[in-house]
Amino acid sequence: MQKNGKVSLKEQIYTQVLNDIIEGVYKQSEILNEKQLIEKYGVSKSPVRDALIELCKEGVLYSHPRYGYEIVTVNEKEIDDIISFRLMLEPQCLRQAGRLMGERDINELKDFTNANCRMEGKISIWQHWENNKLFHLKLNSYCRNGYCYKALENSLNVLTRAYAQNHWERWKTTYFDLDCEEHLEIIRLLEVGKIEEAVKGLEDDIRGFRRVMESY
Repeated sequence: MQKNGKVSLKEQIYTQVLNDIIEGVYKQSEILNEKQLIEKYGVSKSPVRDALIELCKEGVLYSHPRYGYEIVTVNEKEIDDIISFRLMLEPQCLRQAGRLMGERDINELKDFTNANCRMEGKISIWQHWENNKLFHLKLNSYCRNGYCYKALENSLNVLTRAYAQNHWERWKTTYFDLDCEEHLEIIRLLEVGKIEEAVKGLEDDIRGFRRVMESY
């Protein structure tokens, strides 16, 4: 929890360890230990342990008593389950959003998508995934259901780890042109009231995660 707008030591360490896992500083199945992290961050044992416990609760790490914390690999079954879950959640949320969104919302979503997609030159694998995640979360927000938003955010966080572990060797070396036409087409369909066609486009985009995982 934040106090007076300040991020706690536990939160700082949690974020840093998670980012290091995503960016490949720590590899699949690598063992972390409290002493190593205490020395690295120059803090006491308590915030390090609290951060590691939180990461265990979220399935990012697995605790081996008196040995250390193993980085959990996101397996194929978990990826498929999350994609299936998203195909149940996001289309229904989009139907709800389509009934609630007005012209101002559509324009806001369009501006948001263009701002995050229309980048000069080539982008990294990381930027590509972040842009995709931001679009899906923004689109979902228009159904005005915080519980659905949180469930999607949690699912995308797991897929971020899956995406990272699949591309660790290319994470900072592979660049390509960003194509956001699928996202803009979904917005265009919403704009003209073709909600079910927009839903179909969204479903195709979600299924595309598998293709992206197998690319590059």
